[in-house]
Amino acid sequence: MKTLERKYSKIERIVAKGKFSAWTFATTALIAAILGGLVAVVWIFKDKIEALFTKTTPAQYLTDGVMRWVLLGAAGIVLLSFLIQLIVLESKELVLTEDKVVYREGFLNVRTVVIPLAEIKMVETKQNVLQRLVGIGNLLIVSDAEQPYLVKGIASADRLSRRIMRQTADMKKASERRGTRMQLVGRV
Repeated sequence: MKTLERKYSKIERIVAKGKFSAWTFATTALIAAILGGLVAVVWIFKDKIEALFTKTTPAQYLTDGVMRWVLLGAAGIVLLSFLIQLIVLESKELVLTEDKVVYREGFLNVRTVVIPLAEIKMVETKQNVLQRLVGIGNLLIVSDAEQPYLVKGIASADRLSRRIMRQTADMKKASERRGTRMQLVGRV
């Protein structure tokens, strides 16, 4: 159970949770494939590549031992990138309660944004072609604040945006009913 879920499930009902997609690893996987392919090409053609610069055959500097270290370094960079992406993915949370949207992000520097449903004007879903294919998107929450708030990499973003707007409408109707009831009580 994540931090927001643990915190808000004790005091209020959680209506929905935003799930962040692991497709953020796609860029890291692409970088890994390119880097691995580049190292493989250099390793295969090391004699010809070194001959261009040193005029010696076989390769003196691009030996198998050196190429193993290059491959190990490339693998280390890719693993570090995957680890960073995993930490970023696990440190994001989005929770919809009965009266607010709470977004929390960060590992060392934590930032929490609370947007009351009463202030939300519109929720927009943004998706490019690749995001539509894999089922993720970005939410743009427009409220009374100066700037809209963008949440990136949400799985089923369209469904979550509809849920937020439905909860906003339900909350506003309940608030109007309470206001009407208070006016009727005041007249009696």
